[in-house]
Amino acid sequence: MKALKFNQIWDVEIQEVEPLHCIEPDDVVVDIAVCGICGTDVGIITGSYPVAVPGTTLGHETTGVVAQVGSGVTRFQIGDRVVINPTYSCGHCRMCQTGNLNHCEMKLGTEAGVSYDGAFAEQYLAKEGYLIKLADHVSMEAASLTEPLSCTLTGVDKLGITHTNIRAAVAGSGPMGMLYLWALHERGVNAFMIEKNPNRVQFASQNLPAECRLYTDFAEALVKEYGDQAALIDLCVDTTGQLTEYVFDHLAPGGKLLNVALKDKHASLDILKIADKSLSVIGSIDSLNNSFERAYAMIRDRVIPADRLVSQVFDFEDYQQAFLTVGCDIAAKTQIPLSTPNCKVLLRLSDLK
Repeated sequence: MKALKFNQIWDVEIQEVEPLHCIEPDDVVVDIAVCGICGTDVGIITGSYPVAVPGTTLGHETTGVVAQVGSGVTRFQIGDRVVINPTYSCGHCRMCQTGNLNHCEMKLGTEAGVSYDGAFAEQYLAKEGYLIKLADHVSMEAASLTEPLSCTLTGVDKLGITHTNIRAAVAGSGPMGMLYLWALHERGVNAFMIEKNPNRVQFASQNLPAECRLYTDFAEALVKEYGDQAALIDLCVDTTGQLTEYVFDHLAPGGKLLNVALKDKHASLDILKIADKSLSVIGSIDSLNNSFERAYAMIRDRVIPADRLVSQVFDFEDYQQAFLTVGCDIAAKTQIPLSTPNCKVLLRLSDLK
């Protein structure tokens, strides 16, 4: 079968590898339909997020059809359409025992697309407990957003939202920014969005919740929303990693800044303000507290318009063009500005529907 292998920074290629087989009783081999390109994949390829083990198959936002089942599998059968939760946790280490399953100490060797062969491949070896059967009306493409949405719900949970009349912002209108905007909207919070890239702006402006507004400048947004560029806000989700200091200085007492950008960037914060104004600076990653199951249910029930957020789908052989669409030029070994309106870009591994 074919798989997209990470060899080293800027060195990825489709290789022929051995087909997969069930080994353990709870193993399930899934024929992959589609798999989404994540910022993690881009970070691995470019070296800005150097976490992947060389030789690993990339990809973790995926759906497919069950092809084989282990001897102990009872909840799935061959032919079932499924979405795959790629976030393994052992349940026994100190992190799992303290409720931080997303930081399981057994991640090395189990993290899909990082240290365990992922789903930019024709097949993926999953565990029964990490699959959800798709409802007939849910497309493979929409369901592939379950994993990024589950990460979004983990972050929203951490914000502990108790009031809906708060001033809120989301920085960045990429896939995570759009998912956060919609997830906050579902909680009754209508945040405004900040995005500078004109191609992101073009896509986002047509796919926002009707009650939310989009701006290209934070100061302008504060004036338009609240009448003063010195106005304070209660909550900001920064998916860019670029606005920590700016947003921090504009947090109202009790304000919260959630950073979900995996960027090698440092910021200076006033410790006195953190205490004196009861501020919270929070990080979030991966799925936690049943967020994967909740995310799928929101897509299934059309609470989140996942289909609308899929902007392009490329055939597997066109993976370089797919990555180029999100600004990762593999051939030239450089990152480039986005030149096409887009949000979530998928690779199609097969014609499975």
